[in-house]
Amino acid sequence: MNKLLHVPLILAGLSITSVGMAAERNDGGASAYIGGSIGYYRINDDDFLDEDDRLKDNRTAWRGYAGLEANRIVAIEAAYTDFGKTTDSDADMELTGLSAAVLVSIPLIPIIAPYGKIGVMFWDRDRTLGPLSSSDDGNDIFFGLGTRFTVTNHFDIRLEYERYAIDDTDIDMASLNLQFRF
Repeated sequence: MNKLLHVPLILAGLSITSVGMAAERNDGGASAYIGGSIGYYRINDDDFLDEDDRLKDNRTAWRGYAGLEANRIVAIEAAYTDFGKTTDSDADMELTGLSAAVLVSIPLIPIIAPYGKIGVMFWDRDRTLGPLSSSDDGNDIFFGLGTRFTVTNHFDIRLEYERYAIDDTDIDMASLNLQFRF
């Protein structure tokens, strides 16, 4: 949980930096952005459970993020993702994480740009199986693919797929992202 306290510090740092980046954007194309997303994910947890009890669930998740674009091709992004609580009979799991990623876009036309994303997630997980419970944390690499649609000079919509492998827990998430560029 201690890692979750870093979210306000990361977002505050990106916000302060965005003021300078916004002024620079007119000259060099650099900008800052903030955004939020809602996603639908599928989870398959083989760790901690025996063969008869496998946590397989489909749930919604939300994310808040902030990033810096060097141009419309390369960006770095920090995010907080809450996967909520998943339940299957006697098994429960709650998962949250902080992540940092690099995005590389390929603008096809001025308003459509497919992109790839790779990063690391620092996660916190709580699990229960009947009377047994455990809590752990760690970090793992994740990747994603998506398409950015430019609606206005300051507003983008992103459709995104991400794949996380948290120990033996595989998470596939599709999300709709709304972002505002400074």
